[in-house]
Amino acid sequence: MNIQRVAAWLITIALILVLIVIGKDYLVPIFMALVIWYLVNALDREFHKLPWIGKYLPRTITLGMSLIFIGLTLYLVGDVIVETITGFVEDSQKYIPKIDAQINRMYGRLGLDNPPTVESLELSSQLWAYSSELLNGITNFAKGLLLVLLYVVFFLIEQSAFGGKMAALGLPLQETNRLSVVLNEVNDAMRTYLGVKTFTSMLTALLSWIVFYFVGVDYALFWAFLVFLFNYVPTIGSVTATLLPGFLALVQFDTLTPFLVIIIGVTAIQLLVGNILEPRLMGENLNISPLVVVLSLILWSMLWGVIGMLLSVPITVAIIIICSQFDTTRSVAVLLSKNGKI
Repeated sequence: MNIQRVAAWLITIALILVLIVIGKDYLVPIFMALVIWYLVNALDREFHKLPWIGKYLPRTITLGMSLIFIGLTLYLVGDVIVETITGFVEDSQKYIPKIDAQINRMYGRLGLDNPPTVESLELSSQLWAYSSELLNGITNFAKGLLLVLLYVVFFLIEQSAFGGKMAALGLPLQETNRLSVVLNEVNDAMRTYLGVKTFTSMLTALLSWIVFYFVGVDYALFWAFLVFLFNYVPTIGSVTATLLPGFLALVQFDTLTPFLVIIIGVTAIQLLVGNILEPRLMGENLNISPLVVVLSLILWSMLWGVIGMLLSVPITVAIIIICSQFDTTRSVAVLLSKNGKI
């Protein structure tokens, strides 16, 4: 019987992975819509707490305000990214002599002869290819964003009728209560994680932009947005968002000082916000093993690429909470947790 149970679990996991890979084009917009839906509800809570002309606005209006705010933010961010990439490609020629100078300087310090050039390494053609690919990806993402926002609208419509549907199912009281507990815990954890992570990411991006601005590195606003976005990616996200503007500063300026200021300054900001402020705001809601975080990051990045990296932690949180509510899957939640306490 145990062998049959293990085989059944393995077959189920294999079928789920196949479905995730094959249905990527359909599942990714739905999961992105779920994330935006949680953000809309989290923002709606904050809007509803604010008194407007002496009274609180109805939920319908605050939900609409939240959806419009997030939609406009996504549009403005996309516009900034396109302009930045276009400008970087157009100005790339001015960086070529500086890159050659840095290569010559490095070879001179190492005592090596015949340093390569950007032209000999064919970096220019690679830059054009990568930039074109990135622009095409952004264009496709913008097209898919309309579908994502449409899903969000349907989720918002559905959430108002979900309570009535739960009551109409006619389930036993115990099952209804368990289902309600699971849904409430998933919703609370998701709202807590996404709300706190979004706030701390915005704070980290703002402080990092101040560093970029005073250093004078090109495209400071774009690098700040990159810090904001990559802050959602565990472990490697912060490192990547720090190194990229640092490398540009290394090419743009003739001294190491701007490079060191960016690396040290942005790293210090991320450590302070990520290790001091964020745990205080997050509390113990996300009881996930650090090893599980890294493994889930690798798994979902292999399955769904960058989107999978961004969604890896929310998906893992939902899996832990759901598994913890049932005796047959409770052991899975214990193994995925940070301290074994569910």
